[in-house]
Amino acid sequence: MTLDTSTSANKSSPQSVNVIKKSRTEVIKTIQEIAKVDEATINQAIEACQDNEGRYSMDTVLNILMDEKYSFEQKNRDNKADSGRFSRQYGVSPTSNEDSNKNFSKKNYQLNKINESSFGTGNIMDDEDDDEYDQMANSDTRDHHKFKNLESELIREEGKACGLRNVGNTCWFNSIIQSLFHLPGFRQIILSFRLSENDIPKLDDRDRNMVLFVAELRKLFAQMLKSKRRVINPNPTLKCLKNCSKFDSEMSNQEDVSEFMTILVNIIEESFEKLSNLKLSQTEETPIIETENLVSKLNEQLNIKPVVDFRSETKNIGPKKSKNNPIVNLLDGEIIVKRKDSEGNSESSISDIFREVNIQMLNSRNLHAGLELEWGETLIDKQITDNNNVSSYSGKNEPGVNRSIYQQESWVKKLPRVLFICLNRYKFVQATQSSSKILEPFEFYQQVYLDRYLDENKQIIIQKRKEVKILREELKNLENKLDSIKKYRQSGNTMALDEALKCVLNFVTADFAHDEVFQQIKPVSESALSETTLNDSSSIKTVEKCLTNWINRTEQKINELNEAIIKIKHKIDTAFDENYLKKYKYNLHSVCIHEGTSISGHFWTYIWSPKQRKWFKYNDTEVCETTWEDVYANSIGGSSQNNLNQLNDLNDLSKTKTRSTDRIPSAYFLIYTRADDLALYNENVDLGSDIEEFLKNDRILLDNKLNKLKYKRVLEDLMETLNKTNELMVQNKLSNEQNNQTCLEHAKAFHDSTLEALMASYDKISVDVVDHPAAEEALKFAIDYELKKYTQSKSEIEEKLPETDIRMNHILIYANANIVSNELKQIALLDLFRMQIFQDSDIRLKILQTLAQIKYNEYILKPFNTPGQASPGSIPLMKHYENFLNDYRDYRSIIAAFINAVNFMESQRFEDAAQFFCVACEYNERIISTLDLKMKGMHHEFLLANRRKCLKIWNQSTIRKFTIKNSRTSDSNNFDQTGARLQQLNQQDLNSLIEIMINKFLPCFFRLYNSTEEDKAMIDEIRQDWLNVLDSNLPGIQLFHDFMAKLFEEPVSSHYHSLNVNKSNLQNRYQEAVQLTRNI
Repeated sequence: MTLDTSTSANKSSPQSVNVIKKSRTEVIKTIQEIAKVDEATINQAIEACQDNEGRYSMDTVLNILMDEKYSFEQKNRDNKADSGRFSRQYGVSPTSNEDSNKNFSKKNYQLNKINESSFGTGNIMDDEDDDEYDQMANSDTRDHHKFKNLESELIREEGKACGLRNVGNTCWFNSIIQSLFHLPGFRQIILSFRLSENDIPKLDDRDRNMVLFVAELRKLFAQMLKSKRRVINPNPTLKCLKNCSKFDSEMSNQEDVSEFMTILVNIIEESFEKLSNLKLSQTEETPIIETENLVSKLNEQLNIKPVVDFRSETKNIGPKKSKNNPIVNLLDGEIIVKRKDSEGNSESSISDIFREVNIQMLNSRNLHAGLELEWGETLIDKQITDNNNVSSYSGKNEPGVNRSIYQQESWVKKLPRVLFICLNRYKFVQATQSSSKILEPFEFYQQVYLDRYLDENKQIIIQKRKEVKILREELKNLENKLDSIKKYRQSGNTMALDEALKCVLNFVTADFAHDEVFQQIKPVSESALSETTLNDSSSIKTVEKCLTNWINRTEQKINELNEAIIKIKHKIDTAFDENYLKKYKYNLHSVCIHEGTSISGHFWTYIWSPKQRKWFKYNDTEVCETTWEDVYANSIGGSSQNNLNQLNDLNDLSKTKTRSTDRIPSAYFLIYTRADDLALYNENVDLGSDIEEFLKNDRILLDNKLNKLKYKRVLEDLMETLNKTNELMVQNKLSNEQNNQTCLEHAKAFHDSTLEALMASYDKISVDVVDHPAAEEALKFAIDYELKKYTQSKSEIEEKLPETDIRMNHILIYANANIVSNELKQIALLDLFRMQIFQDSDIRLKILQTLAQIKYNEYILKPFNTPGQASPGSIPLMKHYENFLNDYRDYRSIIAAFINAVNFMESQRFEDAAQFFCVACEYNERIISTLDLKMKGMHHEFLLANRRKCLKIWNQSTIRKFTIKNSRTSDSNNFDQTGARLQQLNQQDLNSLIEIMINKFLPCFFRLYNSTEEDKAMIDEIRQDWLNVLDSNLPGIQLFHDFMAKLFEEPVSSHYHSLNVNKSNLQNRYQEAVQLTRNI
């Protein structure tokens, strides 16, 4: 909210939110009249301001709408919401940025690391804290020319200044910071601020927050000076400002630039004082004279001369400050105020320090008039009651009240090197208890001499002012005479006398022969004239002659008065134009502009560049060159129709009255600099190693963002191509869903290898060469990288079997074992690349994956794009790949089933083990249907051998359990194969055992038929074992009658469906399983 410095009477007004009780339609209509914006924008602002109960403050809504950046920020938010899916996919979704100062502890002050120090990551903008870059990254960059424009939005041109982002009605902050930054003397002070990690724990919360703010401001200045960014985000600095002042960056209030400037320089001054005191406190016996050594050293570097202390001559009412504080030396001026009573006796003389001149706009039309009100002669009319209460004179002689009139003179003892001037354009209306803005034009100058306000020129100036006073009285007298003619009064009305006489003359000389109305008033015929008097004709001639004479004399008098007025004004304007009063010249450095009302609006600033000899406009993010004519037109105030025309009326305040509700730009804060103070523009500064590191990190982050935009352009092109291939696949009714599921399984298994290959190709998509061919080269590199990594021959793979099987390590090794063509290998890699899921947010991965998907689709579409090339009856290439992919899937399933079977066998869960063995064998037999294809599956002899081992152990275990059931003694044979004692079975367990043998064992047993000679020998061995049991004639053998009958029957064909198997980490688990088979 823009603050009115004259509204002290408004303190009684509550600070609570003014709840709107009107209908939405009425509110919108009211706001439209004030803000001049459309209904949709107003509704957006209202929605943003509503609380949980739907209430909102009209002031808050107006504050948002009056800031011209609102619409731009709203667009950013809308674009961000629309692109949420893209942001999440590419890892650029924003997150909240917590205030690092909320939880303060000593461990925060590790200054050795710039990104972990008490300064924080500061103004470095990351992906989570940068709406503008996210908007650009998510925008359409398919047009290469448009992409170049986007890139120029991020990088500022060489030699040009950067803008500052408006992060929520922070134009007041941006305007002042730009003005101060572009003053090298001030910038050098901030950049010279040094904060040690050992200093901060010694400070209390208030002092700590101040020095941290200045440290953050130092980083902001460093970025504005050295960063390549076109726009800097000041939000970290604003957050630190919140901790040490009333300004809250999260409240989105419009603040007053004058008040902010005062608070800002006070914080900086105190921060230097605190650091200086800390340094000096380290030595207990340091002489008092050395208490200013730290700032003195800085002043020497900045070529700042110590302040001469005149305060010993007069009474000093200002606070005691270090005379060598850089802020004091840069901004402090000294004024002497002398008062005299009504009889001319000297009453008092007071010396005080000033940093800002506050010009009251109600009684000033130009800069010198305003300065004379501040630094001139004034009358103070006060009344003192019996209890010594002092107040302004009320105009009434009240009992018990003494009236006292003082004559006050203010003279400048010392001018500051940099002069701040606030044009107080706000006034408080007591009747309405509200503030309004003064829009009358105010003239100021690019150069101004201030000798006329100095105490050293007092005697000369007093005489000059007396002369000017006489001239003003003479001017007023002449203007009154001119007004008596130009505003001739008649019956309460006014008219210009010369114009009135011309009107009468025109009436007298006009011919009204064809005007019936005027013929009756003024007869023209001879008969009509004769009816009156014989001398009427001559009388008319006489009147005409008199009128002509009066008009000439009136115009002559007007010209004489105008000439006299011009001469008097020239004498007034040049009264102080003497060479001996041109010692202290000041140049206009910046003009801060406010557009809006007393409670809301927008600030921007114009700044003069002595180096470039040009004016520049700084309007938040926008920085552009301009002219003095544009600066002055937007600074003068007055009519919104034509500001420049106001210059002609500056000497007549009555002509410049305007409506206070207009959104008229006008100057609000001026900064002047001493013309002969060359040190103010000395740009040599040592940034410090911590700032150099900070800027290095900032450059890296900015380069990453630029690269993201470049990669985004390539990705957009590829996505467009991909969509076309997808459409062709739909048109040809082609689907790849089944292969996708299979390859997704493989992609998960070979994630690390795939990621390594893709990352190895990153450099091929360099920031210098980012286009479609570069992406294809990178993909080709990744494919070659994988092909070179897996070059094992079939013989090398085969000779390690079955103890070591490396085919499960990668699909390319499996392809080498089966002598697959290079084309199929490339398709397999494309399949892996496109189906891979990465946590890495690098957009280059997405580029390579998208291109891999395009190439993969092209292989699918190849028979349809070139229909005449394939020979009749030939199998399409992708069909070969599908078969190969399914074979590798089955191979991995067989390995997984084998591992499970061995683990179950080791745990004596023989029925589960045998089932997995049979599944593995069935699938293995299917894919190695001939000897030439044996490398497609697992080592078959090894698999069959372990199945036989499982069935043999299972069978022997069952026989032993039965024999123990009927054994009368307990001997060493009553143990199973693992050495565990066998427990005697009860009748129920025995029945369950027989059922398992019939339903589980026999199906696995019959799988030995039509197999190898070893399997057939195992059939005979198992049958012989049961014949031996039968011959033993043990009690209860008849219970196995059904089992034995089936055991010797011809086998019944059976089929095992696939079982759920764990295919993760197959290589290590396979080696463990192989080791277990040796121990069982």
